[in-house]
Amino acid sequence: MLPLWAELLLAATAAFFGVALWRTRSRLSRLRERVAARERETHLLAESPDPDTILRRAFEAIASLLPITSFNLYTIDDAGRVEEAWILSGEGSRRAPRRDPGNPHLRQSVDSPRLKDLTATETDLSFAPRDLLAGGPATRRLRLPLYAGDRLVAHLDLAGPEAIDDRVKGEIRALLAPLTAALHASRNWRIAVTDELSGLASRRYFESRLAEEWSRRDRYATPLAVAIFDLDRFKAVNDTFGHAAGDRVLRRFGEIVRHEIRSSDVACRYGGEEFAVLFAESTASAASAVAERVRRAIKREEFVSEGKSFHVTTSAGIAGADEVQDRSKLLFQADKALYAAKDRGRNRVVVWPAARGRRPLASRAKP
Repeated sequence: MLPLWAELLLAATAAFFGVALWRTRSRLSRLRERVAARERETHLLAESPDPDTILRRAFEAIASLLPITSFNLYTIDDAGRVEEAWILSGEGSRRAPRRDPGNPHLRQSVDSPRLKDLTATETDLSFAPRDLLAGGPATRRLRLPLYAGDRLVAHLDLAGPEAIDDRVKGEIRALLAPLTAALHASRNWRIAVTDELSGLASRRYFESRLAEEWSRRDRYATPLAVAIFDLDRFKAVNDTFGHAAGDRVLRRFGEIVRHEIRSSDVACRYGGEEFAVLFAESTASAASAVAERVRRAIKREEFVSEGKSFHVTTSAGIAGADEVQDRSKLLFQADKALYAAKDRGRNRVVVWPAARGRRPLASRAKP
């Protein structure tokens, strides 16, 4: 039996090593969290050019560092106006930043004097959020202008229930560099693959996506459909009301198409007043229903040029990949269906039948 002093010494030694072990494990846990956050950083840019995906990954990385009650991000265009907005929505594991098309800040100009108060100059061509500078007071809210060089890419507002200290601020600042680069690259990618006038994808991008979806269709036997639209008598619009009026029609048609299709579909300006839509994992019948909504929407639109109002209509041809062995044949059949729609009086949607030798079936033009 050990004397009392020896038992006390052993107990103290065990307690000391227990505390040391706990501290070591705690440091290792924090290190693992930081390593995981760094790994997430590298995926912000490489995973996808889609800003929704980029912001979801950024939110997950920041949420691993501190609880977040507010995550509002505003992208800024070349004219210094708010181009798009994302706000935090959802509950529990489904919480994520999502586009807010009705955000009151959209198209508003950035408040330059206010922005200057939030920004610290690092070099003549490099700026950093002042709220993340070391030595500043702990705060529950961070207002973070995101710069790529001297260009303002976005503005991020973060807030949480706890004060954010210098250690966490340093972690957030490390995440902002890949986030800013990813958003900047995403914008450049979108400009490169987007038709400036209609806001839809370029024909080259459409054809590359068609090749991808065709391969998926071959591998998994999933349905696939294509629609080709043509604005009826569009030359008369340009000749009568001028090319500026024609441009407004093209722009509005692009907005209508974007509103009606899913995020997984791809719409492009195929050339002139002709447009194409790729419906991934959709039948010709489902594509026809969407095309009909587009047809009705553009018919209802009233355009005004120099005090004179006018309307436009569109015709569309639909083809499904059910029995087609070549993707060029799919476009050929959709184009043939479009011509059938024109021949039958325009302002209608025609679906090319799957059986060969049958004439296209036109849907009735509805008001």
